[in-house]
Amino acid sequence: MKEMLSNRILTVLPAEDFSRLLPFLEPVSLSLGERLMGSGEVAQFVYFPESTILSSHSDMQDGKSVEVGMIGKDGVAGLSAIFGPAQSIHSLNVNIPGSALRMNAHDFQQEFERTPALRRTVLNYAGQYIAQVSQRSACGILHRTEQRLAVWLLMLTERLDSDTVEITQERIAEHLGVRRAGITVIAGELQTRGIIANSRGSLRIIDRRALEAISCECYHSLSQARKQASRY
Repeated sequence: MKEMLSNRILTVLPAEDFSRLLPFLEPVSLSLGERLMGSGEVAQFVYFPESTILSSHSDMQDGKSVEVGMIGKDGVAGLSAIFGPAQSIHSLNVNIPGSALRMNAHDFQQEFERTPALRRTVLNYAGQYIAQVSQRSACGILHRTEQRLAVWLLMLTERLDSDTVEITQERIAEHLGVRRAGITVIAGELQTRGIIANSRGSLRIIDRRALEAISCECYHSLSQARKQASRY
């Protein structure tokens, strides 16, 4: 069974530990825009993404929202469950639809405390995820929208293992917390320069190296943190 999965948190577990965890894992299919947990709610489940990409959002009282964290098959969503019935300050939403394995938060907490290999892998990922959230917070304040867009596209396609993503400019703007008109202008310029190909509801990176050159130093920092986490 483990050989059929792609989620790294699960696939690096020793066979004995994975076998004990398996009865708690429920395959789920997640739809675009589905809200898995609201801000201020206690996590009922944790999610191990397979083909889906999940996003943590900071939601404001005036209805505005911005993505602060992106979780793919290299991680697990619902980390607040580690601390027991703690309220999450962020909402959890489906960015890219697809499959995941879901586990009851209480069962996850018990297995986390019982299984050293799971605890070590999850804590290692948690460190990388905290680094992502903090770096992107600084990026959102200090860097231009063009740079933030480049970083976001690079992060997203890395987690998909594909240079093509089905997404609209409106949704990109929502994730970055900016106006759609600004994304339209930047995407048009990148397409004119031959860096991306952007059609209705789909975007493809043509020149990844050029997009990396546009991105800010945050992309390098995020990439290094992700590579370090993958060594354990």
